[in-house]
Amino acid sequence: MSTPACAVRTDIGKALRQCAFKATDALTSVSPARLNTTVRRLLGSQARAIDAIDIHLYRARLDDVGTGIVGLRYHSGQSADDDDLTALRHFQFQLLSSEVQKCLRDDQIAQVLSGTPGGGRLITGLMKQLNCASYLLCPLFVAGRLRGIMGVAVRDGDEFLHDDAFFQLLKLNGSILLHNVLRVRRQRKRSRSLRQWRRIADQACDFAFSVDDRFVICNTTAFGTGEATPNLDGLRLTDVVVRSFHRELKRQVRTAIQSGEVRTSDFQLALDQCEPHWFMARIEPMRRNAVARATLYMTDNHSDMLLQEQVHDLTDRLGKVSRLSLLGQMSTEFSHQLNQPLQAILNYCNIVQRRFQKGTATAVNCRDALASIEESVVHSADIIQRIREFVNFGSLHLQAVPVDEVLQQAIMLVLPTIRGRDADLIPAPDSSGVTVMVDRTQTTHVLVNLIVNALDACCELGSTRPRIELLVESAPQQGLVTVSVRDNGPGLPAGEPEIVFRKFYSSKPEGLGLGLSISREVCESQGGSLRVKDNDAQNGCTFYLTAPVCMATENETTELRALDDIKLQAD
Repeated sequence: MSTPACAVRTDIGKALRQCAFKATDALTSVSPARLNTTVRRLLGSQARAIDAIDIHLYRARLDDVGTGIVGLRYHSGQSADDDDLTALRHFQFQLLSSEVQKCLRDDQIAQVLSGTPGGGRLITGLMKQLNCASYLLCPLFVAGRLRGIMGVAVRDGDEFLHDDAFFQLLKLNGSILLHNVLRVRRQRKRSRSLRQWRRIADQACDFAFSVDDRFVICNTTAFGTGEATPNLDGLRLTDVVVRSFHRELKRQVRTAIQSGEVRTSDFQLALDQCEPHWFMARIEPMRRNAVARATLYMTDNHSDMLLQEQVHDLTDRLGKVSRLSLLGQMSTEFSHQLNQPLQAILNYCNIVQRRFQKGTATAVNCRDALASIEESVVHSADIIQRIREFVNFGSLHLQAVPVDEVLQQAIMLVLPTIRGRDADLIPAPDSSGVTVMVDRTQTTHVLVNLIVNALDACCELGSTRPRIELLVESAPQQGLVTVSVRDNGPGLPAGEPEIVFRKFYSSKPEGLGLGLSISREVCESQGGSLRVKDNDAQNGCTFYLTAPVCMATENETTELRALDDIKLQAD
């Protein structure tokens, strides 16, 4: 990403300086209505000055850890229409490559070359669309924070792109544009807010009064239904405001006066020896008055605040009920997930005991049984950890996992049960190292649940020897892997096969009806699916578990994880 220094071409440097002067003059007195047209025109001048294909101005809103939202606000319009750039209007900063993110946070120019994945999927797609050889991302800082990015799509063979002076001039032009855009937008927002509140004051405010530096009230004025408002002139603000609100209200008034920005506050007034009454105040600073420093526009919201208190009380009660309901659901989930590894541990212990009783126990088979018990214990610990994270509002731990490892662990957990019921379990052929992006523990539990359910269904039929077959099919063009669990049981309920995924539906007297419902939620949360259909021309049915294939490159894997986080938050 670093660039060697060489002399910037005189004509290019002169043109960029002229663009900077022109932008300063044009934006100093620009009206909010003409802002968009003016900025786009100035970007077009810069693009022509350096012979760029297109120039883009992005706004950035990042938090303290460097994550947040980036959005395209303006472009020069040299080679792309607004509709073609829709994907860039709002995207996560993490979708840029880690190297580009680091350069921008370090206030350095990031350069992405054509034919390389160094910029991330969005930038790569933009470069293909513009057919440019290089794309420059210039960071724009305001008050020490990254608030914008200037993107420049350039042609091949431009030697001046490797000059530090060129980059400084590019930053200067971008900073001038961004500072003025933010300034005009703040002015427009403030003007709109002032117009709105003046209209509200004329129609809805009950009264208003001003305060001086010592918080003494003056200029009490009635609005709307506030004709009976008592004259508060000469009283201190603390004389009419309930004591518990004194400190906060004074702080809000001081902040409004010092910053010049409007503030709002809810507090209670005690007027004419009456019971405290709720009001909402808009605190507007005054600059041209020699005495009054701020005006408080008062609106009676007593009934609304009482209603909010009632809603808050009901919300607390509902929260307690929800926590009790969650506790019941979690206890059910806890017992359901732990049942399989605990049953496997019990079965292996019984096998070892029977071998000792028959005198067939050897060091080899005892060691194998103990290893299987150890794996079941580790799996149980993973389940407990995942449930604890779920209670603490954690998300799935997606990681690259070979399909063969998940299948082998699931088979190990159910093998004692399969042998105890005299059934056949046909493992899937080697999947040749296919890797999926899933939560290992939850996906293993889903496969165990599908196999055990299939075994229970086959045993209920009782006419043939239970047979369960596992298959793996990969579809690279779709980015998915499908694991099939086929049985020779009674099949699905006639007329409504999807009922098996409904919560609390179970064909077993002792069943809770949650296993398949939870399994489908786990698969969909990982970006996959879980479906089922009856077998053709034979008994039984087949469950199909699909999971996303792990991408080969680091950038694509990072982008997938970022997209998964966005999806979970929206949900």
